[in-house]
Amino acid sequence: MRHQLFDHPMFEERPLQDILEPFGFEVSLRTTEPPIDLACDDPDAINNYAADPQAYIEGLAFQHPSGFTEVDRGENDEGDIYSVAVRAKTVFAQLLLCADSTFAHDSSPHTRAYADVYRERMRQISTEGFNRERDDGYVLGELAAAASAYANWSAWQADGHMPVGKGFRPTSWPKGWQDKGWKPSPEPRRNLVKAGALILAEIERLDRAATQRGDQTS
Repeated sequence: MRHQLFDHPMFEERPLQDILEPFGFEVSLRTTEPPIDLACDDPDAINNYAADPQAYIEGLAFQHPSGFTEVDRGENDEGDIYSVAVRAKTVFAQLLLCADSTFAHDSSPHTRAYADVYRERMRQISTEGFNRERDDGYVLGELAAAASAYANWSAWQADGHMPVGKGFRPTSWPKGWQDKGWKPSPEPRRNLVKAGALILAEIERLDRAATQRGDQTS
């Protein structure tokens, strides 16, 4: 099967790794020579390839590292048979992979959980005002603390020991944040999605801070 990403004309102009890696994919590429008279001593393979090259290619078994998903196979310009598989290292890469419904079915290892966290992060930015500039001011672990508040709330929901009292909020909710920002959901999964998005925001903030420190010391 071929991922719809490869329908883009840019894949005709540059090597696969040069395009996929900047999007957050780890790439595994496997190649083999086609079974032709001069390069193969397997008569059945030669005959099968000659009769139906595409069927022969589809029937080959390529070994990729664990956790990789094959996204394309065929013959390249050099005449070799290839198989390319990817492993998403970022949420954005997961979304790209799942954009093709063939790679986003229920049995896929790339579930909707990644997409839900990413969408919640985008909602926090567009609706709640958690842009990069604002996030960069939370240098005391506020984002991580808010994430823990939602995660702990989900845990309390799971074990049935919910805190009581009108207006209750966890002590881990960041000091100085408005109470109205604390918006737990009745669904434990939804609270974990909120926690995941806040954790993502804190990781991104730490990475930006590290990059800035490197720039200042270089």
